[in-house]
Amino acid sequence: MSNRLSYAITVVILLFAAILRLWDLTTLPPGLNADEILNLRITETVREGRLELIYDVDGAGRESGYGTLLAASTSATGAGLLGYRIFSVWIGMITLALVYALGTRLFGTLAGVAATALLAVNMAHTLLTRSITPDMLLPLFVTAVLLALARSLPVYGQRPYREPKATPFAALGILLGLGFYIHPLNFVIVLMSMAFIAYMLLNGRSMTRRTISFTWFAVVVMIVFATPYVIASLQSPELAGARRVLEVSPRVLTSFINGLNGLFIQGDVYPTHNLPGRPLLDLVSGLFLVIGLIVALRAWRQSRFVLILLALLFLGPLALVASETPEFPTLAGLLPVFALLFGLGVSTLYHSFPTRMGRRIGAVGLVVLVLFNLQWTIRDLFINWRALPEMRAAYDSRIGEIAHYIDTTSNDIPTVICTRAVFPNTAALALEAPLKLALMLQRPSTTLRYADCSEALILSSAGEGERLIFLDPDGYTTFNPYLSRMADQGTFVEAGDLPPQSVILLDVADQLADRVGAFTTTAPVAFAPEAPGANRVTAPPIRLGGNVTFLGYDQIWAEEYRPGDLVPILTYWRIDGTPPADLRLFTHILGDPGARPVAQTDPRSIRPDRMAARDVWLQVSYIQLPFALRAGTYGISVGAYEDNTDTRLAVFEGEQARGTRLFIGQLRVVR
Repeated sequence: MSNRLSYAITVVILLFAAILRLWDLTTLPPGLNADEILNLRITETVREGRLELIYDVDGAGRESGYGTLLAASTSATGAGLLGYRIFSVWIGMITLALVYALGTRLFGTLAGVAATALLAVNMAHTLLTRSITPDMLLPLFVTAVLLALARSLPVYGQRPYREPKATPFAALGILLGLGFYIHPLNFVIVLMSMAFIAYMLLNGRSMTRRTISFTWFAVVVMIVFATPYVIASLQSPELAGARRVLEVSPRVLTSFINGLNGLFIQGDVYPTHNLPGRPLLDLVSGLFLVIGLIVALRAWRQSRFVLILLALLFLGPLALVASETPEFPTLAGLLPVFALLFGLGVSTLYHSFPTRMGRRIGAVGLVVLVLFNLQWTIRDLFINWRALPEMRAAYDSRIGEIAHYIDTTSNDIPTVICTRAVFPNTAALALEAPLKLALMLQRPSTTLRYADCSEALILSSAGEGERLIFLDPDGYTTFNPYLSRMADQGTFVEAGDLPPQSVILLDVADQLADRVGAFTTTAPVAFAPEAPGANRVTAPPIRLGGNVTFLGYDQIWAEEYRPGDLVPILTYWRIDGTPPADLRLFTHILGDPGARPVAQTDPRSIRPDRMAARDVWLQVSYIQLPFALRAGTYGISVGAYEDNTDTRLAVFEGEQARGTRLFIGQLRVVR
């Protein structure tokens, strides 16, 4: 096969590989799994400037290299599922190109083309290039190191016609040095590289003095780049990569057998890595791989075969015994090695045919094998794996599908996110739903309001139109019954893979205007008795400080209660500008207006920092009456304050301050 023909075929292969990796990239996988979220949290930590060489993630170390590269990439592409995953696609495509270059250099053009074709249509590599994990860098890193060794040292056992140049040796040293910051497997890759260099030095007939000098130069470059990592490892030995890379299953023999079984028969059983039960390679490809391995073993005296055998010897056993059941991410570094052995087997078998007709039949057979693997991957990835319930649960598919809907619809529609986790804990190891949504959104500039719809409802721009999104699976069923009268006037959105009953389009401007207008006659309000002008009764709306206006209330509470009962209070508020970021409402039950409340609640049901001018906020506050409460008549007062300082917002009548609370009615307690 000529170089020109091999280039043309490789370009076609890369085109199909790109389509396979880019198709439905933002929706398959449908969201983020737990490990990807941890990697993204490291990425965002790097973006904020808090850079560490090794991060402590719940007692386990994680190198910062992948997070740094991803932070740099997303600075140009943007974040979200597309921005985070496109980096993996780029790395995967570069890996395929380097596999072709390495296979061609070691075993000829046919081997390079065959190796590239196998890796291009392999489902494990395709999934890896759709994943947000440092493991996706391993195929590229291993291939690049092997190629640097092959370009630096005389792998054909002959003295080069020209003196070697420093560039490939510098590249080798830089790769081995930076690898420590990418993945702990670099310790094994360095040992493999040193073993091959030692072999070449002992078999030094083909090594010139200049080559030996440049080899030591590469080692020095590696040491220089690796020194900060070594120092960080000595300071925190419990986080060091050397300790993690040697962690293997206690049942070594069982793990090794299961690992071999996973290559051609059983496969990875974890739905985040694979369609459970699908092997890494089909049996025919596995046969070619074995043929390539036999050829390499028979020619073990030749340096180019020693290189691939050493890679298999150092990376293989450790990957196969890493866990008791096969896990394809642990085999990521071996994928280019398997592909090269497959290419060697194909090339050997092809050139063993004595006639041109036999070789043509062999070429057709290779094309058929690649096409079989292509359709096999397409079916299992885009149909079977997509529909797998365990996979969808592991990747939080509901949140991912909602994020995709928000990204692909108009950014001008105000959006209210209904979720219980209105104020999620950013320090928790497992992120809550709103933070996961923020990671998955491609357009972070989208203005989102957040409300716990079991207690509150935000009507954006006075109800002129919004989409109400239920982030929790049971969000609509737990909607507050006093607020559902508004939500029930909207229509559910049914689009694509959007979960059922997850999005409501709502336009209640007229209904809200009618309701608020009625408050002038149906919702009398009294100022606080201690305020200037005494507790005169007035009608809403009433302006407060902090760009907040009290619009009125619905008297949903009963006139009579018993101790221990739950009292619902429904109030309406409007935002007239930028409110305090720590705005909070209070509702008090008082026996005497001047005494301490006998019962109260200060709900945190919305994110005030996400509110905008003309947003109307409906709040249902539930107050449980004390069981020891005496019989009598009690007043209900409401107001707002800044949570960080406990400073109440002033109540105004015109420009005159009238205290810091409003009285909206009474209830009677009987025993």
